[in-house]
Parts: sequence; structure tokens; C-alpha cells
Amino acid sequence: MKKVIALLVFLLGSTSLCFSQENQEINSLLSGKWKVQSMEIGNEKMEFSDGNNWLEFNTNGKYQVVMNDQGKEGTWKLNEEKNELEFDDESFESNLKIEKLNDKELLVSAVEDETVYTMVLKR
Repeated sequence: MKKVIALLVFLLGSTSLCFSQENQEINSLLSGKWKVQSMEIGNEKMEFSDGNNWLEFNTNGKYQVVMNDQGKEGTWKLNEEKNELEFDDESFESNLKIEKLNDKELLVSAVEDETVYTMVLKR
């Protein structure tokens, strides 16, 4: 019986460590400055090639967004269960679902009042 309990404790500890490591990897991938390449709001697509629109994530949970020369700052965190970025209500009205994330590209989406919003960001 003691061996079973020890095994359960070990497995639970290993599982939470894996989630913690995965969370750290995602946070590491997210951290830094992302330039907005395009946005789609419903059927309307906007391209941004000047590099003046960007979103920066810091590992301390702070972010800064600049769109059309307007800047805002706030806090963010990763909701691992939903694979979403949660923000304070300063810049984003809803969470952004991570559709794609690698070291070069971030694709996020949100749905509000049946309108789908997507944003493509690149390093």
C-alpha cells in the first residue's frame, strides 16, 4: 500500500512538473516583441507591413500593445486549459485563443457577438 501511495505522489508530481515545464516553454515562446502582420475582422482583412503595430509580452506578466500609434499596457497570463491568453480589460475585451505558436509566428483569434477576429503576428 505504501508503494502505491508513493507511486501516486510521484506520478502527480511528475504530471504537474510536465505542465509547469510546458507552461514555461509557451511563456518563453510568447515572450518578446511580435509585429502585427495582418488582422481579419469578419470578412475584412487589413495588412500591416510598416512594423509600427506590435504586441510585446514580458515574462513578468506585463504586455504592451501599439496599434495605429496608440499604446496601451497591462497584464496577461496563459490559460493552459483553454490555450488562451487572458488579459486585463485595458486593451482586449476578450481572451485570445492561440491557434498557432512557434518561434517565428503567432496566430490568435477571438469571437465577439458572432464576429471572428484573427491576428497574425511575426517576429
